[in-house]
Amino acid sequence: MIQGKQVYLRGLEREDLKLLHKMLNDEEVMEWARSRPDNATSMEELEKEYEGELKGENARRRTFVIVSKATQKVIGWASMRWWRPFHTTADIGVVIGDKGLRGKGMGSEVNMLLTKTAFEQYNMHKVELFTREDNKAAIRSAEKNGYKIEGRPRETVYFNGKFHDGVLMGLLREEYEKTKPRPSGSGSRSSKESFK
Repeated sequence: MIQGKQVYLRGLEREDLKLLHKMLNDEEVMEWARSRPDNATSMEELEKEYEGELKGENARRRTFVIVSKATQKVIGWASMRWWRPFHTTADIGVVIGDKGLRGKGMGSEVNMLLTKTAFEQYNMHKVELFTREDNKAAIRSAEKNGYKIEGRPRETVYFNGKFHDGVLMGLLREEYEKTKPRPSGSGSRSSKESFK
């Protein structure tokens, strides 16, 4: 498990697929999570998509469930993906599927935990994320954790009958090293605090 202050991340289990299925079929959740109009996912499709990961056989993606420490309930999911052959850059995604828990800093904390894991456990050189330009919460969360806007692809996402601009954000290892969380007692931030 990857421990945070309000949440922890754990590996995806087969029994999590039922809740994931519910979230993946929620139009509002998927508008921000996938930024595409297809928010209808069958259980069979979901099982097929995650089968390799459940068996530890997917070398290009790692999915975690987000668990609230206060309630011990799954509140969303997060993922880390590697698109390039030599795995020097990871792409992260965070979804707080429990709408009542949005705006409480949990997404920022998950972003920090994934970023830390990407650099310190997977030895990445860079971590990126992509979102729609109007997803202000995701952009603020990334900026809190040191990410910089690297590009704004125009009309790259289609959802609800119109095109939206995207935002590509990134954080290099050297930038992370300058601002990363420090262990308690080292005269800097605690390891459970965000980068900024």
